[in-house]
Amino acid sequence: MKKLICFLLVLVFILSLTSCSTQNAEPTATIAPTIEPAVSETPVVSTLPEVAEAKTMGIEPDAWESDLSGSADFMSFYDMVSKLISSVDENALTSWTEKVNKDGFPSRSMRRDDALVMIMEAADALGWTTYNARDYGFCIENEVNYDLMFSQLSWDYPYLTDAERQMSLLFSDGSQDPVGNVASTAVYYMQRRMDLSQRTHFLSCDENMDFQLNSDLTKEDAIAAVMRLYHSEILGIDIMQSRVPTEEDEALLKQADDLKLRILNNQDNLTCTGTSYYISSSGGDDTADGKSPETAWATLEKVNTAPLKEGDGVYFMRGDLWRGQLWAQKGVIYSAYGEGDKPKIYASSCNGADPSKWTLVEGTENIWHFSEQLMHCGNIIFNEGESYAHGIYPAYLNGYVSTVNQGQPFDLVQELSEDLDFFSEADSILYDGAPFRYTVMDNCDYNESPEVVGDLYLRCDKGNPGEIYESIEFAERQNVIIPADDAVFNNLCIKYCGSHAIFGGDIGFDVSFCEIGWIGGSIQYYSYDTGEAAIYGNGVECDGSYDHYSVTDCYIYQCFDAGVSNQDPQENAAVTGNENPGYHDVLQQNITYARNLFAYINMPIEIFFTLEDNAGFGTHRMENTLIEDNYFLYTGFGFTSTIMPEWSAYSSAYEGHRHPNAAKNFVMRNNVFYLSTGPLITSGAKAEFLPALEGNTYVQTNGGWLAYWTPQGETESRYIAYKQATIAEIIANELGDKQGTSFAK
Repeated sequence: MKKLICFLLVLVFILSLTSCSTQNAEPTATIAPTIEPAVSETPVVSTLPEVAEAKTMGIEPDAWESDLSGSADFMSFYDMVSKLISSVDENALTSWTEKVNKDGFPSRSMRRDDALVMIMEAADALGWTTYNARDYGFCIENEVNYDLMFSQLSWDYPYLTDAERQMSLLFSDGSQDPVGNVASTAVYYMQRRMDLSQRTHFLSCDENMDFQLNSDLTKEDAIAAVMRLYHSEILGIDIMQSRVPTEEDEALLKQADDLKLRILNNQDNLTCTGTSYYISSSGGDDTADGKSPETAWATLEKVNTAPLKEGDGVYFMRGDLWRGQLWAQKGVIYSAYGEGDKPKIYASSCNGADPSKWTLVEGTENIWHFSEQLMHCGNIIFNEGESYAHGIYPAYLNGYVSTVNQGQPFDLVQELSEDLDFFSEADSILYDGAPFRYTVMDNCDYNESPEVVGDLYLRCDKGNPGEIYESIEFAERQNVIIPADDAVFNNLCIKYCGSHAIFGGDIGFDVSFCEIGWIGGSIQYYSYDTGEAAIYGNGVECDGSYDHYSVTDCYIYQCFDAGVSNQDPQENAAVTGNENPGYHDVLQQNITYARNLFAYINMPIEIFFTLEDNAGFGTHRMENTLIEDNYFLYTGFGFTSTIMPEWSAYSSAYEGHRHPNAAKNFVMRNNVFYLSTGPLITSGAKAEFLPALEGNTYVQTNGGWLAYWTPQGETESRYIAYKQATIAEIIANELGDKQGTSFAK
């Protein structure tokens, strides 16, 4: 079920930071102290965000509304859980009432372990029995004193209809964990499944990881536990609504909007030193010489095959549109001429807003088949971005496998279950009984790439899509621009692409004043062992070795994966099992990402070097990297969140992953980081390879993630919370950004 949860009040809480000592172990973080029962003569009004949200949802018990002091009672807790279950899935309510018999509630006070077992029964009724904390790197299952926890259980739960039944939970890979009876299962469940919005347990613990299960349950803790169960499911949490903008916020966002307008309206045309060639799709002619606006060429084909020389320039007519690929040539400038909007280059092969191109699938009332064969489509964008579709990606193992019924064949009608769901088949070439391994397409020279196309189906409940929308663009699977060494791309609009807008390797090139949007979402390959689809798509990427690479003064938005990226994705033999992996040196020099506006992207800047530098694998590092004067807005809120919602916990404006990322002279200064579903900045590199942070602005929800970082004086990265009361000190002393700032609430 797709949900959108809006926190309507300011988040004021202390975040429990945790870590997982599993295969991908993370260092242990500080755990928030247990909230003790309040002793006060005046009513206690909670500042926990869960309480505010429970009130908004109408599930807070009426008897608790004015005062949260004292212990919770069984019946109010039961009613609260029942209301929550009904709001999620009314069909699950019957299972819940069968598992918990309210007539069996004892007269004693409700304890914390009572909340734990009832949360377990509610999760079982809802089908939320899959662990999630390991996947997100914040479980503490190997740090907990289980003997202490089990000694605190009363083992007396007369209201459970079958407390001794044996339960099995699921790991994220689908394998079972046969834990035991309800109470023992609940103990393990709480360590391996957590609130994804706050990265915390259902019940709080103290610094010694004591959950005090034998203590009375406060009303405040009761509400928090229920809401944290709610947020343990994959949710579309609207952080933009959880931070009330201040005047400083509004001024910052105005600056970002001004930057966007300066980029989009820039009319500069780069002057070349060689011959200038002009191209106009509206009035050009490929038989002309192309050397003046009056004798302009017309097509990308002509530009791609022309014998251009270093120093030449190709100028596209502003306001015109081309569909297809641009193959650059060494040392050539590609820019704009004329007046008006930037010239557009789309990977989308056509505008689908034509009723004659759509027909109803037989036996359905709302599933439409597109008349033309398309390359794999990563997204469908309506009315220039007013809305977009939601891709369905079945696995393929000698046939497409259902996304809703494990192990069953893919059923089109059943899989397209909601309005604007779509399925792009693109299986015209088969390889070893599976769809074509699309990566073969990425290594072909011009005009050698095989055509891999197929049918596209879209569910549209309002009627024929061609009648409903004025424009329908398909993000088809091909890179829009194939760069060449020393090429320059300036003042172009590059959109609607299922893979990368600009992708190159072992070359240096420069991108400036470009608009790059609606990129990615196509399948990179199918896994040979599981058949699952790997999805990808970056704005601008440059891998391998080079002596310069820059992306400056660009507006980049709605990218599935990264906005800009430089990578060295080699793997060592211990990872791949390949004794002869074919390592080669990678040295990337003089990289600049400056004065760009990034918005609604999963990872605006992504850098990763998988191999350590000079550790038996050769050279693997970058030198002289500058990330300066960029605005990063709403990281993790793009269309990626509808395709891969679980990625939201990782989304970072600067994403260095957990890789070595060896670097010399790496500086990140004067940037604005404004809201992210994950940490604002992330790196698992050693402290010596981290970028020097200078004068950046950090804005996040209170209690959300500031960074996954190696704080000054420490040796390993850890999660660092954004705590409003001490944020200035955290930025200065843990991140080392002495001139860094943040906005007070």
